[in-house]
Order: sequence, then structure tokens, then C-alpha cells
Amino acid sequence: MPLTKRHWRMAALWTVIVAVIPYALVKTAWLAGSHFGMVPGTGAGEMNTPRFVIGNVLTIAMDMMAVLLALVLVRPGGKRVPAWMVFIVGGGATGLLAPILVGLPLGSALQLAIEGRVASGGEGNLEGWMFAIIYCGFGLMAVGLAILLGLYAEDRWGDLIAAGPRPPQRSWVTGVCGFGMLSFAAAMLYWGVTGPGTGGPAGMTSVAQRTVLIVTGMAAVGGFLGPFLPQGSPSPTRAAALITWVGCATTALQPPTGLLLAHDGQVSLLGLALAAAATPAAIIYGLVVLRTTAQSRDTSRQNSHPFMGKGPTDRGQREKTSFSQSKKSGR
Repeated sequence: MPLTKRHWRMAALWTVIVAVIPYALVKTAWLAGSHFGMVPGTGAGEMNTPRFVIGNVLTIAMDMMAVLLALVLVRPGGKRVPAWMVFIVGGGATGLLAPILVGLPLGSALQLAIEGRVASGGEGNLEGWMFAIIYCGFGLMAVGLAILLGLYAEDRWGDLIAAGPRPPQRSWVTGVCGFGMLSFAAAMLYWGVTGPGTGGPAGMTSVAQRTVLIVTGMAAVGGFLGPFLPQGSPSPTRAAALITWVGCATTALQPPTGLLLAHDGQVSLLGLALAAAATPAAIIYGLVVLRTTAQSRDTSRQNSHPFMGKGPTDRGQREKTSFSQSKKSGR
């Protein structure tokens, strides 16, 4: 029996639910004072610090939001949810999880091949097996939400996706937003290849984590260039839309996330400057591309249907003229 959209939705929903359980349990245990999954002798001094407690509470809340988003996306009434709310929550999930989904499996495989182990790099306080459990959960959550968001978007905004992303009409928007997004991309790619050093994200020193930085940089480049990619047939058009969505969401979310989750609270001035430039640039660029795409779609509809958008007066006038011509011809 072929799999229907309902089958895919239910499978994706349960994937999200199952994926959040290990992470939520571990975080709850840490809040209770447990050192479960930590390298012996590490992490004890941070357990009760406000930064550690608030971070754990927030990440548990984000897990619950992921489950809530998944439930909304499978419900028939989910299409009545305001579009802006879906964009904010769905974009947040995309921006946070996409680099992990793509970069971490590849980076972990590379680290295992090079070093013979997978660990949390400069953080150094997680056992390898705990690192794997937590980030495998993130990956599964990302897969489930990607399926649900893709099916939901196709059902609700399929015509907009089919139109393909269009670049901003004003060159200054492209230039300003491009500077913010591509500056962030260049920094991520540089730190991913050479290591974060003293100016990059502290603690992101392992091969697996540096691969995530590289993927983040590539996503930022793709988000900016997506509207300029060749389109036409359905597959390239949908690919361009996906690349633009993932790239803009990643560029908007990763800079502030990096600041909030900075290792030992060490926030670099360069990271702060990049976040101040990249996040608003990605948000503005994404919204402008969305508006330009919607306008292009509407124009195409009007060109395909010459009488679309005509008011009742115009339609009545056409019918009256047609009737008069019929009387004169004796028909």
C-alpha cells in the first residue's frame, strides 16, 4: 500500500515526540543536580549557576514548542493559524536545527575517521555517548519537523513555492542585506576551516563542531543566492525556494544563538558585531524576497487570466455590451 500524506505526517509527528524525550530527561536530571552523562570531575561548578539553569529551562521549553509545532502542523485546523506565527516558529526551528541535521552527521563521521572518537570538542564536559544521544535527538527532531513543514507549506502555499523566489527589486536592499549575510558566512567558513581561535565561537573546536560552522556558512551563502539561482521547471524552482528559506532562517537564528550559548559565557566582540549585522539582514532579505515573489505570482495570474481582478462594474458593462450586440445582429 503506498504511503499517503497522512502516513508521512503521523510518522513525522511521532519522530519529533520520540526525539525530544532523551534530551528533556537529561536536562531535567541536570536541573535536579545530576551529573549524568558528564565527564567525571567536569561541569560540577556550573550546575547551579543562573546561566546553566536558565539555559536548561529554555532548551526544555524549546523542546516542548517543537512538539506543539508538530501537533499544529498535523491538525486539520492548522491552516487557520496566522501565517506570521507559522513563519516565526517554523523559521526558528529551521534556523536552529538545519545546520545540526546536515553538518553534525557529516562532521561526526569525519571526526570518527580522523580521531577514532566523537566528543564535544572544547566543551569537554560530555561523554561521547551522551554527545551522540543528544545530537542524534536533534537530528531526528529536525527530520520530523522538516517533513511536517514541507507538507504543510506545500498544501497552504504551494502556488507561492511553485512561483520560485525572486530577488529584491531594489539593488540597495540586495547590497545591504548581502553585506550582512555574506560577512557572517565568510566568518563561519573561516572559523570552520581554521578553527575558532580567540575571535570565533569558543568551544567549537572539534571536527564535528567545525563542520557545523562550515555548513552554517554555506547555508548563509545559499540563502542570499537562492533567489538568483536558475529556475523554470518545478524541481529547480522548489530547490531554490528551499535553499532560500533554510539559508535566511539559519542566518537569522544562528548568530544570536551562538551568543546565548557561548562556551563559559565568553562572547566575542566580533561575534556580537556579526550578529548585529547578519540577523536583521537575513530577516529583511527574506521578507523582501517573499513580498517580491508574491507580487510576481499575482502578476503571472493576471497575465494568464485577463479578466482576473475586474470589479462587478466592469463585468456588468461587458455583459451589457454583449447583449446589445446580440440584439443588433438579430440573434
